[in-house]
Amino acid sequence: LDHLAEKFRQKASIHEAWTDGKEAMLRQKDYETATLSEIKALLKKHEAFESDLAAHQDRVEQIAAIAQELNELDYYDSPSVNARCQKICDQWDNLGALTQKRREALERTEKLLETIDQLYLEYAKRAAPFNNWMEGAMEDLQDTFIVHTIEEIQGLTTAHEQFKATLPDADKERLAILGIHNEVSKIVQTYHVNMAGTNPYTTITPQEINGKW
Repeated sequence: LDHLAEKFRQKASIHEAWTDGKEAMLRQKDYETATLSEIKALLKKHEAFESDLAAHQDRVEQIAAIAQELNELDYYDSPSVNARCQKICDQWDNLGALTQKRREALERTEKLLETIDQLYLEYAKRAAPFNNWMEGAMEDLQDTFIVHTIEEIQGLTTAHEQFKATLPDADKERLAILGIHNEVSKIVQTYHVNMAGTNPYTTITPQEINGKW
């Protein structure tokens, strides 16, 4: 009987040493400030932990089985064995719940950061040509002309009118580009995710677009 009790104590000690610090680790909110690539790394690490956790299920079942056996054999110190076993089982359930909760938080954050990444890319793809168009238009508008005939003046006037006619569409595009950026800000404010610094695909800011406009 004492040999069985010793076996219980050994297995319980090994298990308690393994679980030490695991709850605090699972409660970490490190994903709140992570970038998309960091989130992917955290998910891989979490998957490895889940495998490790599953592998320890057997040990918990063995501990519970030994405790049950000691009870059936009327071991004199059964109350303390039972208390220790209960604590291990409760903590095990808690670890399972925290593991699930962390996985959900990591996956949710990954989805949000992927959405932001897509929006950043879309913004960059549209901001670059629009910025080039504005710079070209500014150059044209600052050009000085030397004209010799009425026809030349009329030609320039017509070209300028045509340019002015393109402005409403250009303004729509400007607002659409700024809308993409606002979408990112909304996600960040609503879900409290990290902006991951600035847009990795472009250096053109909404302020710059508005300034040139």
